[in-house]
Amino acid sequence: MELISIIVPVYQAQDYIMDCVDSILAQTDQDYELILVDDGSRDFSGRLCDEYAEIHPQIRVFHTENRGAAAARNYGIDQAKGDWITFIDSDDTVEKDHLGYLRWLQQETGAQIVKSGHEKCRPVDLEKRAQELEGFERHTMADQLSYTCYEGTDGLKALLYQEHFMSVPWGMLMEKKLWDGVRFPEGTEAEDMGTIYRIFARSQKTVYGEHKTYHYLQRGSSTMYATSRTRNPAYYRHSRQMLLFVKENYPECYAAALSRHFSACCQILSETPLYLSGTRFGARLKQDIQFLAKRVCKDGECRRMNRMAARLARVSPSMIHGLLRTYYVAKKRRL
Repeated sequence: MELISIIVPVYQAQDYIMDCVDSILAQTDQDYELILVDDGSRDFSGRLCDEYAEIHPQIRVFHTENRGAAAARNYGIDQAKGDWITFIDSDDTVEKDHLGYLRWLQQETGAQIVKSGHEKCRPVDLEKRAQELEGFERHTMADQLSYTCYEGTDGLKALLYQEHFMSVPWGMLMEKKLWDGVRFPEGTEAEDMGTIYRIFARSQKTVYGEHKTYHYLQRGSSTMYATSRTRNPAYYRHSRQMLLFVKENYPECYAAALSRHFSACCQILSETPLYLSGTRFGARLKQDIQFLAKRVCKDGECRRMNRMAARLARVSPSMIHGLLRTYYVAKKRRL
């Protein structure tokens, strides 16, 4: 069996890293190495990683200066010995059959990228969280055997239309050679948006499996819910670069790329306080949304949420920011 390199970037994760590592050590598929990259943590994360490595020989720990998640993941890729790599975030956990399921999907289909389903978890105390996660182990055989294959650039198109896939690295098994010459952009935020589409573009076969083996912890303080003045412009910039990349190299996927950029602009606008509506950046977001709204409305492959937002933008451009912001704030309060 081929070795799988599991890469976990670790930063200030002392409250979560033990759950994460324990779920990996419990895997039924034991043909893996676990690479923990401590990104200059100032809490006890690094020490906890070292303690695990002293007991478990398949764990390798690397301590680096704090340079961000992108640099930590890149370091892990450089150190990986396996022919396949997968990422797990340090505050997430996986089912005991996570690796086995991903390996089965790959061997069954011959795909270069396979992804399992995921469950969203809320931040609760560890005891309650453990009870909450117990329910995630109950899946039907139909879920485990059901999967969707995408040939060629259809995988990239599915990613851009946000069909089964998100622009995140976790929850997937990827052939390591897909990363030859590709790395996460360091020194910037929203680095996932600047990278994942390039990997999907290289894959000749991409598969999504229905079995939910990844537990994604949603926190109001996570980067997915950040309103950083630096992250959002970076997210927008990566999205614009994605548009150019797809237009120049994969024109058959350009409509999907426009839909993805429309979605990115809507998300960023939702995270932008209303008092910043009149800034140059806010105006540019609205301009892109209004420009793309007509095309998104007519594209039957766009997801329903995008088409609804596009219709609202066409009817009342001035109202779209308030509606998106209200939806975002309400969603964040539930976490």
